Amino acid sequence: MNIIEAKNEIKSAVKIYLEKDENGDYIIPEERQRPVFLIGAPGIGKTAIMSKIADELGIGFIGYTITHHTRQSAIGLPYICQKEYGGKTYSVTEYTMSEIVASVYDAIEKQGKQEGILFIDEINCVSETLAPAMLELLQRKRFGPHKIPDGWILTAAGNPEEYNKSVNELDMVTLDRVKKIIVEPDYDAFKVYAYNNGIHDSIISFLSLHSEYLFKVERSEGGLFFVTPRGWEDLSTAIKEYERLGITVTEQFVSQYVQYPQASSEYMRFYKIYTRFGELKSGEKIENGEVEKTDLSGDNFEVRYALSEILRAKAVKLSEKAEAKMQALDYMENVLKKAEKDGKVLMTETESLIKKLMGNKFNRYQKTAYKPIVEVFESQNPQLEGEKFKSDCLNYCKKEMGKIANVLRFAENSLLRGQEFLSLTAGMIANESFITLITKIGWEEIFHYFDGISKGQSDELKDRAKRLLKG
Repeated sequence: MNIIEAKNEIKSAVKIYLEKDENGDYIIPEERQRPVFLIGAPGIGKTAIMSKIADELGIGFIGYTITHHTRQSAIGLPYICQKEYGGKTYSVTEYTMSEIVASVYDAIEKQGKQEGILFIDEINCVSETLAPAMLELLQRKRFGPHKIPDGWILTAAGNPEEYNKSVNELDMVTLDRVKKIIVEPDYDAFKVYAYNNGIHDSIISFLSLHSEYLFKVERSEGGLFFVTPRGWEDLSTAIKEYERLGITVTEQFVSQYVQYPQASSEYMRFYKIYTRFGELKSGEKIENGEVEKTDLSGDNFEVRYALSEILRAKAVKLSEKAEAKMQALDYMENVLKKAEKDGKVLMTETESLIKKLMGNKFNRYQKTAYKPIVEVFESQNPQLEGEKFKSDCLNYCKKEMGKIANVLRFAENSLLRGQEFLSLTAGMIANESFITLITKIGWEEIFHYFDGISKGQSDELKDRAKRLLKG
């Protein structure tokens, strides 16, 4: 299965393991809660989906790469204590708490979550001295004498043998106690992830044209050459900083992340095409309706496709900014509703919100959207100020929807309704922020741009588009 299908399977498993009966006891007893064991090539996003699942379920998360641990740090250090048996005192070996188990307790305190996911990566690559402890972990959810806290679900991952010489095959007894999920690299799944996690537009565009380079490994006389989804995502982050600082992106730089020469060379050629539209990309004339089209006569598919991805990114950025406002509005209205019954709620929520704004809980759009709420909560008349905030939010979102309409108009005028335009609209439908925005604001102004999306798109996007077009 692909990484999105795997995520859904794992999320469902965690949900049923956390379900409780009327007495507050877990419905599925611990001994029947099989740890998820995810097998997949390096760099395809195994750790990322575990963290994402925890975030979506509102539970804690802590991850470890077990190969970084010794037997002593995983199990604990031995020490001698005195115990009495049958009226006689004996010296007995006990163990300090496992560093990993202790870190779960630390996470409970720091994250404030009594339930969560403990993720152990590279679990099938441990040394011979640590292997028995890993088997016991999978079978009994314990590191030596120390049990993983109740409410924390064990998940694990490993690499197939062909990618890691250190892999030790798990025996049937162990495999019969886990939920084994094999995940394969899949561009359609990566594309959905990329659309929702800010992967650089040029990378999404390039891989849409050359999906064979999403994950590739080749061993030859010259050495080992490879590229992984992790490499593309790390390259995306680095390119954004290079562009922000005005540093030239070179093929040598790209090859440090994309360690497959043909892929890095072809991407660099595409990136140069992409930068042709630098002024349109960085400016705001398109979204403000100041420019209606650009002449692409004589340009090939790659050039047109590069522009379509730039325009998609503009529309998505507008959606993300507006969706952050809607999130903030929902949060404020819920708090004010609770405050009508309990005045102490405002004080508690204000303190919590300030901590989140000062920390790393919000992205930049969310920080801008949530910051004014502090003033609403601290005002003399929060309900009145809340109504003003609501009006400002709705007006802002309608304005952003108008900008999205300008982007789509420019795209249609420049690309007509060809394959590149359909790719743009499909990418927007795949973005969660855009879906949230049109659900809450409505999309009458832009509805007609999406009526051809079912042509040539994936089944998932077709179904999603049809549901939206009916609604």
